[in-house]
Amino acid sequence: MDGAQGEAAGLLGEADRRRDARDWRAAAEHYAAWLAQHPQDWGIWVQHGHCVKEQGDPLGALASYRQAERGMPDDPDVQMQIGHALKRAGDRAGARAAYARALELGPDSDLAWREVATLLAEGGAAAEAATGLTLLGDLSVVFDLSDLLSWFGTNRAPSGIQRVQMEIVGPALRPGGPAATVLLAVFDAEAACWRALPREIFLRLASLARAGADPLEPAWREAVGLAQASVAAAPELAFPQGAWLVNLGSAWWLGDYHRALRVAKARHGVRYAALVHDCGPLVVPEHNAPAMVAEFARWFAGLGAHADLLLAVSDSTRVDLERLRGQYLPGLPAPPVAVLRLDAAPVRVPPALRPHPGAAALAGRPYALFVGTLESRKNHLFVLNAWLALIRRHGAAKLPLLVLVGRPGYLSDPALALLRNAPALRDGVRLLSDVPDSALGGLYEGALFALYNSFHEGWGLPVTEALSHGKAVLAPDHTGLKEAGLGLALHFRHQSEPDFLEAVERLVFDPAFRQAQEAKVRAGLRLRSWPQVAAGLLDLLAGAPAAEATPPPAPLGVVHRLAEIAAPLPEPAMARADLLRAGEGWHRAEAWGCWTRPGRAVLRLDLPAADGAEGGPASDGLVRLHLMLRAPARAQRVTLAAPGGEPLVLELAAEAQAVAALELPPSTGPLDLAIEAEPAPESAAPGSRDVGIGVVSVMACAAGDLAARLAYLERQRFVWPEPV
Repeated sequence: MDGAQGEAAGLLGEADRRRDARDWRAAAEHYAAWLAQHPQDWGIWVQHGHCVKEQGDPLGALASYRQAERGMPDDPDVQMQIGHALKRAGDRAGARAAYARALELGPDSDLAWREVATLLAEGGAAAEAATGLTLLGDLSVVFDLSDLLSWFGTNRAPSGIQRVQMEIVGPALRPGGPAATVLLAVFDAEAACWRALPREIFLRLASLARAGADPLEPAWREAVGLAQASVAAAPELAFPQGAWLVNLGSAWWLGDYHRALRVAKARHGVRYAALVHDCGPLVVPEHNAPAMVAEFARWFAGLGAHADLLLAVSDSTRVDLERLRGQYLPGLPAPPVAVLRLDAAPVRVPPALRPHPGAAALAGRPYALFVGTLESRKNHLFVLNAWLALIRRHGAAKLPLLVLVGRPGYLSDPALALLRNAPALRDGVRLLSDVPDSALGGLYEGALFALYNSFHEGWGLPVTEALSHGKAVLAPDHTGLKEAGLGLALHFRHQSEPDFLEAVERLVFDPAFRQAQEAKVRAGLRLRSWPQVAAGLLDLLAGAPAAEATPPPAPLGVVHRLAEIAAPLPEPAMARADLLRAGEGWHRAEAWGCWTRPGRAVLRLDLPAADGAEGGPASDGLVRLHLMLRAPARAQRVTLAAPGGEPLVLELAAEAQAVAALELPPSTGPLDLAIEAEPAPESAAPGSRDVGIGVVSVMACAAGDLAARLAYLERQRFVWPEPV
């Protein structure tokens, strides 16, 4: 070591000694002298910042930490120190941003989470919605995480739909991406609006969801509770002007979602993109609860009139979507459909300190792995019966264990009953529920091979995930499963037990065949990362053409119900029942019709073209508008008014029904009927909510169309079977 090097090393050693002696000023001076000679020693910039901060100069410390950040932009500790300095300087918003960055870089950091949780508890969550201003032309995206937060309310380990949301939204939040603004939101169905979800809470939930599966763990319950409290306390989200609202989960179960979306579009120019994972509830409805099928059908019927872009997870799903739309919803708007493939390698999660007991018990035992919720759609019953045939043919000792990973779902009882009642299966099959990602990767790695089964899939993440671990995979030869197999999986004829048994036997008893399949996977596998999938999504949004979905006019002489129509297949009447309710003056539709909110509500009816167009009113004729109204629990006064017509005032007795009729001048395009009523209790029950008036149905016809008028009155006065 020459003299200059020795002198420099002495400087650094003296700086460390002064720091350890808490002589902050002298330590800072010696670190500064060292940095004058070694300006790229980023770690020493952190030490210098510590010493300056301890002297009571947080802004001076911040300058040093920012220097360290230049060389260590992805170091979570540097971000923590920046956050501490900003907090000491009184910049709570800046501190929160730094802690959020630290949490993003180190999702399992309890220290970063504690700082974030403290700031959020102090009211920092309100700042989330204040970041909505963007420059004209900037891409702004609001991810709707209603589905994810609802799932986390009762579950922890994610299923496929929740995993997709976690793995796309996480990378989209990172700075430097194509989106100038990325916000997270949750839909409040009661208020029919969106509220901000702090991104730090999302990062914490995603990290904990990957690390464990116990929904009762205190750290998990704390994070879920803070998420729910933050959303409940947040004001209505003011969307950035022209932002995309992107729903990567499910929305069919959210009441009044599409009506709230119309309000957001009118106020903020919001554009809407929905990811369609599959069309299973319409293609194989027998594997879903009837109420869920009806919800899905209503949601599907309304997509065309509300979405600016539909995203399908596979070409198979795109084909299903377009076929069903053409078959059941002819004439309704058809937004563009883009394919967002889920061909991504799973995020590798470090093993937990405490191994999953079920996974640990497999050590040293050969096994085949089937990952998927135990539900009738996945048809575990087929696999179990086939496995029982294999055991009887070869003996359990010659076969690997069959390991099922998944929680029981809809109509899982037959498969579970077979597991309980067949002694051979009790010995040859293991069921592992609530397996966290921290254990799932190890299960894939240890498997002899993987298999999958289903009646219908949009993609099939477990197939792709097994391939990512270099495993031979066996799956049915249909729907998105063939795309999830990427040309590398083995496919058997759907529901063919002989095909399935032959393939399993080759994988079990022919090691050379299995090894050849594994070599084929290793040589041919080309997977993207989830950040690349997220970037692909943002590129699709940025390049989507501007489009305004315009529903066709409502035909004259047709009765339009305002009810929440329950049917197993989508139909145009479902979309129209929703679209009739314009603005915010409505409660959620019910089976009989819909209540207005107290005050003013608007019913919007698009009329066909006039001047002799088929079905349109003559240019010199009047339009007659009929409504069936329902009064709340006390007598109600209602005013109906439309442009160009005389207002109609009605007095309805408590709980009475009445038909109102208005004659209006000829009109084409939207006809807005204002309905005004004072607050009145919905029912006589204590604490009943206030409503205005109930609207059961509406029909417009030419004033001279006596047949249509009579038919409407008869339909309201007599009991008619509803169309099936």
